[in-house]
Amino acid sequence: MKKGSTKKIVIGSIIGVLMIGGGFLGYQVLADSATTQYTKTTVTVGNIINDNRFTGVIESQSREAIVATSTLEISELYVSEGELIAEDTDLYEPVTGDIVTSSVAGEVADIFYEVDDTVAAGEKIMEIVDFNNLQLSIKVDEYQLSTLSVGAPVTINIDSIGRSVPGTVSEISREAKNENGVAYFTAIVDFLGDPQIRIGMNAEVVIVKEQVENAVMVPVTAILFGEDNMTYVLVKGESTDPEQRPVTTGITDGINIQIITGLSENEVVCVPILDATEATTFQRPESGGGI
Repeated sequence: MKKGSTKKIVIGSIIGVLMIGGGFLGYQVLADSATTQYTKTTVTVGNIINDNRFTGVIESQSREAIVATSTLEISELYVSEGELIAEDTDLYEPVTGDIVTSSVAGEVADIFYEVDDTVAAGEKIMEIVDFNNLQLSIKVDEYQLSTLSVGAPVTINIDSIGRSVPGTVSEISREAKNENGVAYFTAIVDFLGDPQIRIGMNAEVVIVKEQVENAVMVPVTAILFGEDNMTYVLVKGESTDPEQRPVTTGITDGINIQIITGLSENEVVCVPILDATEATTFQRPESGGGI
């Protein structure tokens, strides 16, 4: 055999080996890709709460600024700063005129003048604040009004002090206000304060719309939609490929969703892995369906 022919045979053999190896490697990559397009999760049982959350600033339900209606000289002070007083308590007496009394109960938060001081008309003499009975004002859009009612219980989260306290919706405005072209209603939430809770703190109001205890549930990302908005999940089957199973869904908290029919606790569900461009927040379909 000629030397050149031998060289060609060797080169051809090398190319053939590379092609076979490359084909096998490509098969492995595809096989690995097929096995990593799902994550597996176990069906669990727990509580699901669907709620609305609002933010507001803590205020007193009642406070009173005692202001001089005309120029006067203080003859006597009957209260001191920090004193707790009832409604109609004597506060001070001017040199000329009647004793001034409080119209609210609370704490004498500040006294700005002393006996024998002259106070100009319109100046604040003292301020009374109720630190026990507090409230928050929250903005509610028209689509959230149906979840509110006067007397409804709420939870108030105060993150700055790590506290949660109960409250009650006491008032809902009947007329919307407009802010930057957006209409909203105002709701007042009342609650009891304590020495840790201070006026001016930010707080979150949580109003439960619906909740289910001991619900069979899966992550919302496990829910898929077929024709006519049919909802289904992929369950681990006997074959290598997951099997579709129709399910009826209930409420969701945005992370987990209730499964009313179709799954049982401890079954394994395959959740599709979505990249950043595919990932979306779960929403119910607009037209009818299983959700």
